Amino acid sequence: MANFDDFTQAVEDGVKELAKRTLKGFRDEALKDADSFLQTSRDDLQRWTRLLAGGELSQDDFEWLVMGKKDVAELHSLKQSGLALIRLDRFRNALIDLVIDTAFDVFL
Repeated sequence: MANFDDFTQAVEDGVKELAKRTLKGFRDEALKDADSFLQTSRDDLQRWTRLLAGGELSQDDFEWLVMGKKDVAELHSLKQSGLALIRLDRFRNALIDLVIDTAFDVFL
């Protein structure tokens, strides 16, 4: 079974690619904000991925819980860089989707 470190590494790798595709010129800020989100949400994500992997949490429930963390992804560095709000929101949504999809790939 995969472990949580595999999951976070896969998310970090995905964020690098996501930032390169969607936020040209703001890669470092995106990585910093994604790391902040993962650190802030770490305890919950560890618990939820363990439950997901053990079959105690459905995919729909996991997705719902992670979507509830969307507000935690505040993206301070990207905001300070002057990135337009619509681009911030797109990146935030893509980050949440990345976390969900990566958890399904790693733990299921």
